[in-house]
Formats: sequence, structure tokens, C-alpha cells
Amino acid sequence: MALVLYHHNLSVCSEKVRMALNEKGIGNWQSREVDILGGEQFSPEYMKLNPKAVVPTLVHDGHAVTESTLISEYVDEEFDGPALQPESAFERAEMRLYSKACDEGLHQGVGVMSFAASFMDRMRGAVEQDVDKHLERIVDLDRRDRMKSVLQHGEDSSYVYRGRVAYEKIFQKIDKVLADGREWLSGDRFTLAEINLAPYLARLEYLDLIDVWTFSRPRVTAWFERLKARPSFQTEVVSWIRDDELQTMKQGGLRIKSKITDHRSTYIETDFGANIF
Repeated sequence: MALVLYHHNLSVCSEKVRMALNEKGIGNWQSREVDILGGEQFSPEYMKLNPKAVVPTLVHDGHAVTESTLISEYVDEEFDGPALQPESAFERAEMRLYSKACDEGLHQGVGVMSFAASFMDRMRGAVEQDVDKHLERIVDLDRRDRMKSVLQHGEDSSYVYRGRVAYEKIFQKIDKVLADGREWLSGDRFTLAEINLAPYLARLEYLDLIDVWTFSRPRVTAWFERLKARPSFQTEVVSWIRDDELQTMKQGGLRIKSKITDHRSTYIETDFGANIF
């Protein structure tokens, strides 16, 4: 079996695919790290595998699979090991709603908050050519607009505010689902719901922002602690991050934390409901 993962150590999407591989007991994959801050994802060689110029990309026996949510499901369905999806079709559909919330809200939210806090300056230092030229190569026009907005407005960007609201919605949902005493979100087992959410919550923790949403939600905190205790999280998320990167993220998050907290007060009383997706 030839299994190659093109990824980046800090990419939230890469983290969830690495977790899925680990949970399935697959340890013989080949690592190909892509320097996304330096623009390696725009190389013609990589874009033949992933025309969107993003990570990760999984190449299995010569076939490229893209989009982290789809890669994780592919890994679960293609390889032996513990099932990462519920047995019933209805529970699988419910599980995919968490994946959808990540893809359509949290991903954009964590991206702009991380960019505003620290990665904006790292990108400027890593990109040899003009930053504007780097941005113009981004295939996803929405992502390009988000990054331009943060470059111009920082944490005051309207996209950062939207990201805060996306997190509020998912934290409300998780808290209400866990109210019946269950340990995991989908059915009675650890699933791709947790795997897909894990990197997005971990990034908030590394930015020292997660308590903005969890300080009054002990059920969510306990669930996240169970998730972090899993070997897949420790091996495929924590161990890939360098100490200097953690320090940079924490410093950047603290710099924007007061604005994040202040803006949350504008919607903290809003009940988005248990059925937000």
C-alpha cells in the first residue's frame, strides 16, 4: 500500500486527517509537509494533486483524495480498524452536521482569528515576493477576501466577528447535546464528529481564547478534556506543534482577546437554539 499525506504541521485540516489515520491504526503513511506560509502549495507539482492549492491531500495507490472532511470519511471506509461513523444512517447524517458546521463556519472563523492573531505577520516574513501577489494566487476567492480584510482591519474585520458567532453556535449546540449525560456527540461512540471538531477547539486553546466560550459550560469542558486525552489527539495534534509556535499563538491570541470578549457580549444573550444546523 502506498499512502502519502501532503500536509502542514499547524493546519487544522491536516490535524483532523492525521487523527483519523491514527484512530484507524494506520501508521505506515508517508509524510510530505507543504510549506503553506512560503507558498509551496502553489507549485505546479502540488496543484496537479490539489487544484485548490490547499492542504491536506491524501494519495492512496496513486489516487489523490482532497478535502479533509471527505478524506477522513474515505480513510474510515477504505481501511480496517475501529469504525469512526455511527451504524445507523440517521446518526451518520447527524454526525455529518458537525462536519458541515466545521466546513461552513468554524473553518473560516478559526482561519481569520489565527491570521489576525499571529499568522499574518508570519506570512509576511515567509513570503519573499509581495504579499498582495501571494494573495492573488489563492484560488478560493472567499478565502482571499477574508485574508485581505484581516490584513486591512485586523481583529476588527467583519469576518472575525462572523467567526466568533460561528463558534458561539457550535458551543451552544454541543452543550445542549451533552445535557443528556452522553460522553460523545454522535451515538454512543467517538466518531468523526469529535475528530472534525478537535483541531478547531484546540486552536482556540492555543490562542488562549477558548475560555471566552467555555468558562460557563462545564459539560463542554469535560467533553473536550476526554477528547484531548485520546492518543490520536496527543500524537497527531499536540506533538506536531513546536514550543515557539505555541508561544507565538498564545501571545497573538492575548493581543486580540479583549476585542473577542467585548464583541461576544453583543450576542451572548442570543439563544441560537439546539437545532442550529
